[in-house]
Amino acid sequence: MSVMNIWILVTLIVTVLAIATFKSIASGPSANEAMISIRVAQRELFDAQWAYQEPTPTAVNDAEETLDIAFKALDNKRYSEAILLAHKTNELLRTLGGQNWL
Repeated sequence: MSVMNIWILVTLIVTVLAIATFKSIASGPSANEAMISIRVAQRELFDAQWAYQEPTPTAVNDAEETLDIAFKALDNKRYSEAILLAHKTNELLRTLGGQNWL
């Protein structure tokens, strides 16, 4: 294999990788990223519900409603919205303050 062929091959590989990277960045968040965010929020909510069984604070109820909306956004393939709602769920749970799980 000549030097020219090696350079052509290297250039082709670099070009393909650059295009794949650009498409990945330009496409925005994926379903996988949204699902991970929702699962983390779901775990935090579970821990809060376990810690506050009776009476349930308003923040826990609000977080549960927000997480339900996040699941609906995920079902409708609105991944950015699902990620933001999952983060909002975690923020609502942080308002409880002083918990070991956060």
